[in-house]
Amino acid sequence: MSIEFSLFRIPIRIHLWFWLMALWLWTLNSEQGWAGLLIWVVVVFQGILMHELGHAFVGRVFGRQPRIELIALGGLTWWEQQEPMSPGRSLMVSAAGPAVGIFIGSLALVLMDALRIPDPSLARYAFRSLIFVNLGWGILNLLPVLPLDGGNIVASLMELLAPSRGRLLACYVSFAVIGLLFAVTITLRQYPMTILLFLLAFSTYQAFRIERQRLASPSGQSAAPLSLVQQAFEALERGDGQGVIRAASELIAKADSTQELDEAFHLLAWGRLINGEPGEAHQALTSMSGERSADPALEGAVLVELGKPADAVPLLEQACERGGDFAQEYYRRALKEKNA
Repeated sequence: MSIEFSLFRIPIRIHLWFWLMALWLWTLNSEQGWAGLLIWVVVVFQGILMHELGHAFVGRVFGRQPRIELIALGGLTWWEQQEPMSPGRSLMVSAAGPAVGIFIGSLALVLMDALRIPDPSLARYAFRSLIFVNLGWGILNLLPVLPLDGGNIVASLMELLAPSRGRLLACYVSFAVIGLLFAVTITLRQYPMTILLFLLAFSTYQAFRIERQRLASPSGQSAAPLSLVQQAFEALERGDGQGVIRAASELIAKADSTQELDEAFHLLAWGRLINGEPGEAHQALTSMSGERSADPALEGAVLVELGKPADAVPLLEQACERGGDFAQEYYRRALKEKNA
């Protein structure tokens, strides 16, 4: 489920999980009530959208055709073209997003002081939210940690100095900074930030593995998306959920079209289901664009695992028409749980 529109001739898709993420963040500091919720959601929407538009506009200056996705953990700007940018251009594209946020947040800070907005008030809350989301998140995004923009800036600088090993060196910098920040957050008992650092560490590790594989290959080139798809399907046949998740995560990072992104999310859902994570599998399915349908056997199995057998039965009936023990097993289970 998603909302799609175009702005400045740039296709934009907003996934349901983006709104749920904004709602969850609001619950962490919700003293302003429902009016505050509306303000917060609007501010988060504009902050992340403006950040991604910063990337998109600079990329378009360099001849790229951008697309923007607002997803659970923020935003993603990707390009119709598959060939990589030069390190210098990549650096400017990466820096453009945080620069837009820092400008908007700084302007809000100046205006809040100049207008002498009383505290407490909804207007003050709106300005403070603008400052936090745009200026605060913009500065946070400049941390030299992958896959944040600061990490990509470091990677571009390293590629200027060592073209073949730049991104690998950036991974080492990212690991070092994450380790330092991890110690700080534990000391200060800032455990939500510790969880975020774990997620960033995992993303850095994924990038590290890709670079090691690239450097180990005879041609020194990145693995083609097709080979990653093959790896995912081979892992799926083995029942190796973690292997499917790894390959699908790399495919999501490399996707250059809606079709590739849909295929990657579809594979990620299979991996999560095999790993016993139906909630995450459902999230992966809802992240698909809707341009292609999910495998009814997969979708039905996820619904069964989520305790929704009645919703799963029609899908599994459709899947059983194609044959296969997997669909039939889940179909029998869905009927049994539905009638229990």
